[in-house]
Amino acid sequence: MKTSPANLVYVRFSNTGGKERPMLAIHTLFATIISSIFVGISMLSGAWGAEDMSDGEFGTYSEEQALCKRADYSILVSVHGVKRTSGTITADLHNDDPEGFLKSRARLSQTRVPAIQGITEVCIPVNRPGIYAVALYHDRDADRKFDKTWIGLPAEPYGISMDPPIRLGPPRHRDSTFQVSGPLTEVSVTLRK
Repeated sequence: MKTSPANLVYVRFSNTGGKERPMLAIHTLFATIISSIFVGISMLSGAWGAEDMSDGEFGTYSEEQALCKRADYSILVSVHGVKRTSGTITADLHNDDPEGFLKSRARLSQTRVPAIQGITEVCIPVNRPGIYAVALYHDRDADRKFDKTWIGLPAEPYGISMDPPIRLGPPRHRDSTFQVSGPLTEVSVTLRK
């Protein structure tokens, strides 16, 4: 396969006697759309549904975050790429179970903090040291739901711990996990849209 300046990709098909045929270079766009659909469906069907695990208003968020920062074991997530100071950042904590990754039934906890443009910090307390993963989204309208488009693509920015590659399906669990061995284990997540 070779590319040309005219944005064409030449692909060698077996049914053409080995001759190369030009095709428009839309494979990258197609792969991006398909992977977004898979990620959106897996996240929306489970981990980021309408259910709520936190009743706090913004006043209690700062208290919860302060307590978290004093915990024996905790995760300090720096969320990069927050474009607006509106809504909340919602973070779901998952353990070292690949089968339950990105599913609400396997979620250990859910933490919400007010979104701050640029970088938002989220502290997530954990009970013990171990392997964890975080899936999060910017709930821009603060409706406590991960919004999607009519075709199932994410309508709100989202991110996964360790910023794993997302191709034609959800990210691999092993590419998203990290070790917690004490207080304020630092993790960086960049929002995708």
